[in-house]
Amino acid sequence: MMAVEMRAVGRFLLRGTRRAAITVAGFAIVCLGVAGLVLPILPGWVLIIAGFAVLSREYSWAHSALAFARRKAAQSGASLRSLARRRRRIAVIAEDSPEHPDFIPSGEVVIDLTQPSALTGTSPRGGSG
Repeated sequence: MMAVEMRAVGRFLLRGTRRAAITVAGFAIVCLGVAGLVLPILPGWVLIIAGFAVLSREYSWAHSALAFARRKAAQSGASLRSLARRRRRIAVIAEDSPEHPDFIPSGEVVIDLTQPSALTGTSPRGGSG
């Protein structure tokens, strides 16, 4: 009878110790993440999310906060990809416009003699094209 009680007490202590260790480690990582928001060396948001991931093993509120952070990160990533796509499209269009910084206007007219003539339908080497 005494062995059964000792086993139950051992499980209780082990579970409490495990929960305390996860709590301390999780909050330490979150605190490092908060410091990382100010310090240039530490990746702040990455550490905060990692701390919530550790805490979510024991606490439902941390699990909810982690799910919220994942949703917001996915939304932010989608909006950044959309913005990058729009900027690339604008940059490609702007390269040929007079507003582009590398555009140098000149008074010369360039005639491409390698293409068939649009007016006559003949190639520059003679014959029809």
